[in-house]
Amino acid sequence: MKPFRHLYLHIPFCKHKCGYCDFNAYAGMDGLMPAYVAALLTELDAARERYPFGSVRTVYLGGGTPSLLPAELMARLLAGIRERFEVEADAEVTLEANPVSTDPARLATWREGGVNRLSLGVQGFDPRALAVLERRTDGAQAERAFRQAREAGFENVSLDLIYGIPGQCDALWRETLQRAAALGPEHMSCYCLSFEAGTLLTRRRDRGLLAETGSDAQADQLEAAVEELGALGYRRYEVSSWARPGRESRHNRAYWRCRPVYGAGAGAHSYAAARDRAWRWWNLALPRQYIARAAEPRANGEELDLRQMRAERLMLGLRAIAGVAAQEGFEDELGELERAGLVTRRGARVAPTRRGLDLHNQVAMAVL
Repeated sequence: MKPFRHLYLHIPFCKHKCGYCDFNAYAGMDGLMPAYVAALLTELDAARERYPFGSVRTVYLGGGTPSLLPAELMARLLAGIRERFEVEADAEVTLEANPVSTDPARLATWREGGVNRLSLGVQGFDPRALAVLERRTDGAQAERAFRQAREAGFENVSLDLIYGIPGQCDALWRETLQRAAALGPEHMSCYCLSFEAGTLLTRRRDRGLLAETGSDAQADQLEAAVEELGALGYRRYEVSSWARPGRESRHNRAYWRCRPVYGAGAGAHSYAAARDRAWRWWNLALPRQYIARAAEPRANGEELDLRQMRAERLMLGLRAIAGVAAQEGFEDELGELERAGLVTRRGARVAPTRRGLDLHNQVAMAVL
């Protein structure tokens, strides 16, 4: 088994779960936070005994809303990671933050603990779009959080935005892009809103209270993102990601390259690999169950054979413009994708075309 060099830690707490969200996140459980942080460190202790780890190149704290953790608990968690692992001097350490729970005291704690990349969940600036998403924030709070991050010394900030929101016209989406870019972030992610089973947003659509944005309108808004962000010097390097040169997400790139990633926390997923096989497993999702079994939190998993490994390398590698080495045994599939104009050959590598990035679902279906 190859050593883990990338860590993901899941923080499942939220003040309010937005109507579109199907992540493993829970509101009203703040009282569990101290026990949860202790459980994370217990899991990491057990993982060190069970699996090989190299020096850590990326750490990602996602959620949920990691920024909700009180400063002293986040300081304990960040210190605990460095006590247990050799974190490389230039490691990328990312923390997801909601503008509402971003303030100077928390930002100072994050910086002191080694966080050097902030991912702000802005999602939008238009109050009507935010209302559809049930986001309890506004554009002014997002701008304030960004300014405070800069004042705290964060030189690598990413903003998340959502398009395809019911009622959001192209002009409002372009205004959102322009307002976000005017802040000067190093990185932006633009995700198309999806209606996931079990979410309040989907129930509202099914009851006729919302009209889902059509695929043509979604495509137009994606095109607007390509135009607006490209004109402002951002490079689209992955299906949903734009960055200034050298500011691409190193942690996400590890996923797209099928690097081993250890995931700690409730519902977190891990991926491990050897030369001819790989393993994926995931933890218990409910926070209380996870805390009770932190030393052995695994809920289930699966083993991938060599062909499945190669299929995943293609599927994930073709999310990024850098592409991936053409995998043995997939000549027919790659040939069909090339004839369809979705991928292009670059010597021994294959990379998505612009159309292939926009239609990545078709690429994934072809190789899986």
